[in-house]
Amino acid sequence: MRTAISRSTRATAVLASGLQTALPALAGVVVLPFLVLLLPFAPSVTKPVRVLARLERERVGGYLGFPLPEAAHAEGGGKLRAARDPATWRDLLWTVTHGLGGTFLGLLGIALWPAIVASATIPLYWWLFPPETFTGMLVVIRTWPEALTLPLLQAALYAAMVVWLVPLIARGQLWLARTLLGPNETELLAQQIERLTATRAEALESHGAELRRIERDLHDGIQAQLVAVSVRLGLAARALSAEPGNPATELVKDARTGIEDSLGNLRSIIRGIYPPILADRGLAGAVHALAGGQRIPVTVRVPDDLPRPPAAIEAAAYFVVAESLTNVTKHSTAKHAEVVVEGDGHSLRVTVHDDGQGGADTDSGSGLSGIRHRVAALDGTARIDSPVNAGTTIEVHLPCG
Repeated sequence: MRTAISRSTRATAVLASGLQTALPALAGVVVLPFLVLLLPFAPSVTKPVRVLARLERERVGGYLGFPLPEAAHAEGGGKLRAARDPATWRDLLWTVTHGLGGTFLGLLGIALWPAIVASATIPLYWWLFPPETFTGMLVVIRTWPEALTLPLLQAALYAAMVVWLVPLIARGQLWLARTLLGPNETELLAQQIERLTATRAEALESHGAELRRIERDLHDGIQAQLVAVSVRLGLAARALSAEPGNPATELVKDARTGIEDSLGNLRSIIRGIYPPILADRGLAGAVHALAGGQRIPVTVRVPDDLPRPPAAIEAAAYFVVAESLTNVTKHSTAKHAEVVVEGDGHSLRVTVHDDGQGGADTDSGSGLSGIRHRVAALDGTARIDSPVNAGTTIEVHLPCG
């Protein structure tokens, strides 16, 4: 019983608070025909409706426990955009529905509580009125048997309405606002895609900055320290060489050799994380350097005004070119290759073509599948076309946020 009363009280509070927006909406119903007529010529006439709808979303979100997002309104299209905007028409439909229904139901939800008390107390004072003249709300009281039964039945009816009908009406009011004023499934999906796109761009920027930091720390920190240690070991080996037969000489030489091997491995790791040449010369310079280091002629076409992509995208494009040219040199028997890099700031396209024997297997776990995986991790696409005896073309599209 206590739970039912609590639920009914909360539902009544929902309907009562709805009057804050229902009464202004009811006033708007009067001028709504004029708004509809002016809508194609003056879209700004809907601003009061949108303000009222925003207040309703805030109210409903408080009861739902989560903020109710705004439906996406059409942008552009001139003055006719508002007339063609489904969200605007849903706002207007909510204005009519909530203005009429919300006002009536809100007043009804409030009035039922005192109606229960008034009906239950009718037997205490009905006899003070002249005979056959007292009307107990929905019933006429003429005799004591009627006074002791009909008002109590009426009070029970009102109580039943409070317990079962009012919560149902309150849920309906919240559902109506959520359906008409919130985004539909298509709009929710579009908003989610927009959020994912924004967070993805932020993640790429953060990832790129982290790559550059790691590369810088390894290059300027650990690598420099290992070089210093190698130099000291070299000096120690030279000093010990003046003492023939000293067993420490070979140990120092072995240690220096190990340090130099570690330096070589560290440089490979640095190039694998974020090649220093990208930071120094950018993607265009790095691609030209890659092409110049091949055993076959490689033509590079990169526009001078190519917008610089995020670091993670730039590194991925570099590795695509590096892996592709490595495959060309090792497997294709090609005599010439071409690298084309194009971009507009929103996406980057890298194309590597050779005139080799073709027939590359993209499903054998080779470097080509590695290109696919690296590109897919950045939400890009890779197309590999390698017909037999017709060369191989690798085309990669990378989004730049």
